[in-house]
Amino acid sequence: PTFELLALPDLRNVLIAVALISMSWDLQTFMMPVHGTAVGLSASEIGLVLGAFAVATFTIRLAMPTLSRHLREWQVLTFTLFTAALAFSLMPWFGSLLPLAGCAFLLGLGLGAAYPNVMSLLHGRSPPGRVGEALGLRHLIMNGSHVMLPLVFGAAGSVLGARVVFLLMAAVLLASGLKARRLGRQQR
Repeated sequence: PTFELLALPDLRNVLIAVALISMSWDLQTFMMPVHGTAVGLSASEIGLVLGAFAVATFTIRLAMPTLSRHLREWQVLTFTLFTAALAFSLMPWFGSLLPLAGCAFLLGLGLGAAYPNVMSLLHGRSPPGRVGEALGLRHLIMNGSHVMLPLVFGAAGSVLGARVVFLLMAAVLLASGLKARRLGRQQR
């Protein structure tokens, strides 16, 4: 069965990183408009903040060939987790267009760098002949995130507020970044 792949520690760690990255992407997509509305941004300004995120994901992907010559895959994932943690820890404290766009751009740089590395790690950590199953688990995690997390974030945001949701996600990402850094050092 496909789920027995989760028993492989290296592959499981990559899939956990996939889940965190997908959660971060979904949190930004869902909660940024909520936060933007709460702080009084117009719909156009919220669109510009989301656009800054998109521009950053495009920009970092253009830079990935150069970065991949200098950084190993786990280093890039560690960068992703720490960058997302920093962006989410800053976002709730800003209430105007430019600082929020800057945070979104920073988040886009981190999250945009992750996906090419995740694919490489999945191919490298999957048992022979089972890459397709590992990719299927990745899609299951991502699609599950897209379905469930807006509900979870919406409920948490209505009870705790967007600020707390952003800060909780930042804490989870920081802890995960520290773990990823240790894993990366072990894999040298």
